[in-house]
Amino acid sequence: AAGLQIATRMTSQIRGQTMAIKNANDAISIAQTAEGAMQEQTNILQRMRELAVQSRNDNNSADDREALNKEFQSMLKEIDRIAGSTQLNGKNLLDGSASDMTFQVGSNTGSDNQITISLSDAMNTTGALSGLDGMSITGTDSATAEAAFTAALSAIDDALNAINSTRADLGAVQNRLTSTINNLQNINENAETARGRVQDT
Repeated sequence: AAGLQIATRMTSQIRGQTMAIKNANDAISIAQTAEGAMQEQTNILQRMRELAVQSRNDNNSADDREALNKEFQSMLKEIDRIAGSTQLNGKNLLDGSASDMTFQVGSNTGSDNQITISLSDAMNTTGALSGLDGMSITGTDSATAEAAFTAALSAIDDALNAINSTRADLGAVQNRLTSTINNLQNINENAETARGRVQDT
């Protein structure tokens, strides 16, 4: 009877930890989805920066600047589209509506058995991207072209810095979750072996 009780308790622990592994994998999927979308936003911002630099050339005609600005505006719309449409399991991750998401990654209660992905950082990134709203890289003359260039570069660099910081945080939490999964799998293997010994006696 004592052996059955111990084996039953171990089974509960193993099942709880198996579900915790699933939760941790779900958390990794969320972090990877958000980070992947931010990677694409980074690529777009870098292209926008190139366009801004290219526009600041007095050899450009008004038509040249207008063509560069057309692509710039198209890129800006795509950044907003990515922020508004990046979802996983029906949850928007980058539009500012998500907050912190907590995942149970252990079979017991308490904060030591939970990991939180801070999507409020993504909201800060969304705020940095809002600095690009209404931005243009056209100018009617050299002075206004210079002002547009300076404002665009400043806003783009602020957005890149915010995204890079959030991406670093998401990468760190993915590493932590991977380590958690490895540890839980190790614990489960040992618990299953121990349970087998108890059941055999």
